[in-house]
This record gives sequence, structure tokens and C-alpha cells, in this order.
Amino acid sequence: MYTMRVVLLVLVLLPISACSAGLSSNSQEEKTDAQTAGERPNVQMAGTTTPSPFADEIIKDERTGIVPTTLDIPAIDLTAPVEAVGLMENGEMAVTESFGKTGWYDGGYKPGEPGNAVIGGHVDSRNGPAIFYNLNKLSKGDEIFVKNKEGETRTFVVTDTQEYPWNDASLQSIFGYSHRSTLNLITCTGDFDRSSRNYSKRLVVYTELKQ
Repeated sequence: MYTMRVVLLVLVLLPISACSAGLSSNSQEEKTDAQTAGERPNVQMAGTTTPSPFADEIIKDERTGIVPTTLDIPAIDLTAPVEAVGLMENGEMAVTESFGKTGWYDGGYKPGEPGNAVIGGHVDSRNGPAIFYNLNKLSKGDEIFVKNKEGETRTFVVTDTQEYPWNDASLQSIFGYSHRSTLNLITCTGDFDRSSRNYSKRLVVYTELKQ
């Protein structure tokens, strides 16, 4: 059973062209007490040899996440290292210093487990295109492969792409908890404001674990 995490998210400005989000999270376990509620708990006596009639119908959730180290997107001919990133001192999600790497927020969800895992990347740099420059060319049905250092792979399928104003994104659907196993890719798009060194929009590619 996965502990649901309540996540408060704030989209942030990032230098040059990277996209990310500042966030904080805390874990909370809900406990119930049948006797306190005035109900008698339905408990099977220890030592019984009678199996539950529903035993064969129970569906076990065997989804597990991995720590990503490589991202492959054949549709746009992309293979990139994935670097774990945490939070900066101001509470914002850190970004990779390299324009050729992507960043996975390791304080969130792992790709493959229930929840919205997030990988961000730069769209360009002063010298030209960066790792997520062609992210906007992805279409529904395109496959994305994430591997860990042992070579274990999780395959995701693009379900949707959305653009949001930089300060008005659907943060819960991007970073929050979900019963589905999703991986959301983020970069910048729209117009570049040289005075603020910020793009006007954020591009989010939504993907879901392939069954």
C-alpha cells in the first residue's frame, strides 16, 4: 500500500530556459479505529483453515518505481542522461547545470510507481537548442523509455500535451499523487522575455505507464 503524499506546488522562474517547480511535501497516514467509531471490527479468527472465498479475486498492485538514469525517446531521436535533482535553498526544484542532461525530481515519485513522476529539461541555451528542444514534436501514442543503472526499464506512452502560462499551470496533475503511474516531461515554450530571462509558457508532455 502506498502512502499518499500531499504536495503543495508553486511554478517557478528558471534561468535561461529550464523548467521546473518549487514544491514541498509531507507524508500522512490515515488511521481508523472501528471500536471508537462504534462499529465491531470484522476480524477472521486466527488459526482458521477456511480460505476467503475472494482470495483468488484479489488483485495485487505490483507496480514499482525505478531511479532513472537514462531517458530514451525514439520519436524525436533523443537519448539523454537523467540526473537526480532536489530542492534549492529557497525551496524550488533544482535544475541540471548541463543543457544536455535532464533532471528527475527525487523528492517526488519514481517512474513506474503510482504517482506523477517528473523529468524536466532545458529547451535551449545561449548557444542553441538544448536537450528538450524537440519535445513539442511528440504526439499521442509515442513511447518513452526510462532505464535505471541496472538496465531495468519502464515504458511510458504519451497521452496528452498541454501548454500553460508560466505562472498558471495545473500543478496537481503534473506533480501530485495519482493512482496511475505517470511520467510528465516539462520544458519551456512560448515567447522569451529577455528582460526577465523567462519564457512565457511551460510545455508539459503527459505520459502513462504501458501495461
